[in-house]
Amino acid sequence: MEEQEKEFYSKLQVTRSIKFFVGKKSDKFIGLNKLKLTNNEKFSCDLTTILTRKKEVVAVNLTTHLDSCIINISKNSNWLQEDYQYINKIKECLIKISKYKPMTWEEAFTKHDTRVLIASVFTYCSERFESRLKKLKEDIKNGKNNQYIKSFLEYASISVNINDGKANPLIKSKVCCYYYKNISKNVNIPKDFLKHLRKVGSYMRSLISIISCACNEKYKVLFFNMDLNILKPIITHQPIFSWRNIIQKLIPNFIKYVDFKNAYLSNKIKADRLAIIYDGILECDFIKKDICLHAEMNILNEIINQKKKTRTYIAVSKKCCYLCELYIKFAQEQGYNIIISGAHRKIYNLWKLPSPTDIAFKSNFLSYALEELNRIIQEEVNSILEGLLPELPESDSNKSSINSDQIMLYDKEHNAKLDNVLESVFNFDMS
Repeated sequence: MEEQEKEFYSKLQVTRSIKFFVGKKSDKFIGLNKLKLTNNEKFSCDLTTILTRKKEVVAVNLTTHLDSCIINISKNSNWLQEDYQYINKIKECLIKISKYKPMTWEEAFTKHDTRVLIASVFTYCSERFESRLKKLKEDIKNGKNNQYIKSFLEYASISVNINDGKANPLIKSKVCCYYYKNISKNVNIPKDFLKHLRKVGSYMRSLISIISCACNEKYKVLFFNMDLNILKPIITHQPIFSWRNIIQKLIPNFIKYVDFKNAYLSNKIKADRLAIIYDGILECDFIKKDICLHAEMNILNEIINQKKKTRTYIAVSKKCCYLCELYIKFAQEQGYNIIISGAHRKIYNLWKLPSPTDIAFKSNFLSYALEELNRIIQEEVNSILEGLLPELPESDSNKSSINSDQIMLYDKEHNAKLDNVLESVFNFDMS
């Protein structure tokens, strides 16, 4: 299987140089036809919001039992000491809040432990929050003359100046959260504005949801017996075959290979991709890439190892990539009821294959994935080779064609002579 894995990773590099996207991104849940999540699944989504910092991808899976819950948390990069401290602080605050008598989230917001939780969230997530707010401000600046912007600013002004850098971020998030809820179904408002509004408001929405659950008598015991499982990121050094090695297996004729290579490199975008992926060396078979197991795959690997085939939702702070989607769909075909929210269908050449204890599962997926990569690469090779085929000169094609001026429908004398010629051709004795 080691050689098959090397082939997979090598072809993944080639595929990434060809395409960045495979199909259009989708907001639809993978594995769920109707967009309806359970309360536990929604809670997982809320946790990803408060656990994700800028340029990070975090995945969360929540499993509840009668009197306890297990929360698996994973991310694409290394966990830092401050991450562990923050997560433990969140856990500590939630346990304390769960000890309050049942109350509304508004009442809970006045309590010390809740305020510590909120302050911790906005400190930890500040860079990501400001990045989202910046996009919303750009919408406001560029659309200041539009009525939907004027209406939003009028509503926001009751509570906060959204453009004031020193204003309370929690109030800004609250304003966006409330306003989005009222206008989210308005088809006349640009989707980008709605998206940016929703993302800024997501912090207030998530805090309301999390704190409401902690204050709910029904869930108190789950928070009190909460087990956090922080999965370590998995990064390995993977040897790969050269670009030439993969392409020459498809184009064994050396002259055709050289022509293909020159045509491929004449495309600046593809040439730049190759330079980044292979460090400018297309013919070296001693290359290693640092590959990383994506956050959702880390959690899914645990699920497959446990052979857990009941409905399982993995909340992710970002839509999953092409290979994650491919792996999830393969797992679904094997009977795993996995649900995940959306796919952007990008190809990442540093994607790492999960390593389940079920060797047959891994081997079968490799064959399944290689078929897809082979198809993408072969289509590209065929397309470029077809473009290299010589075309017939225009003058030759004109001579061989018949135009209306050459057809004499009503010239009886000409047609009679032609009929005699054709008759003699048909009756020609070849013996």
